[in-house]
Amino acid sequence: MKEAKIDPMNVAFGRAMEVFTYIGLVLMVVPGVIYIITGTGYIDVERVIANWDKSTDEFWNEIKGVEVRGYSWFMNNLSSFDCLSIVGIVILAVAPLVSIIAAIPKSNLKYRVILAVVIIEFMFAIVRPLIMQVTGH
Repeated sequence: MKEAKIDPMNVAFGRAMEVFTYIGLVLMVVPGVIYIITGTGYIDVERVIANWDKSTDEFWNEIKGVEVRGYSWFMNNLSSFDCLSIVGIVILAVAPLVSIIAAIPKSNLKYRVILAVVIIEFMFAIVRPLIMQVTGH
């Protein structure tokens, strides 16, 4: 068998993706398993159905008394399994960004420029909703 040579930049990207994917999945799955075993920690399904037609702000305020403002609202409510699962989703969402950043030191100049552009696009995608919320658009 012939072994393939993998560029160090791709190895760094792949390892970072793998680690962050495992962390994100664990943070998503473990609260669900705990809920299945104990039956506590999540919101009541009947209340969810009754409030499903409301906006996100109204929904979470009615269900849990949680104010949804910006990106940090779930970080302020980590005692709730729902919010802990959202942390796992956030980790999965930023895994590509972190992996790209991890690949930069192993890349040559032409790839660094491309990766820098991709990082700027990721950052804009993350910040854009905050800007839109502040400006009212």
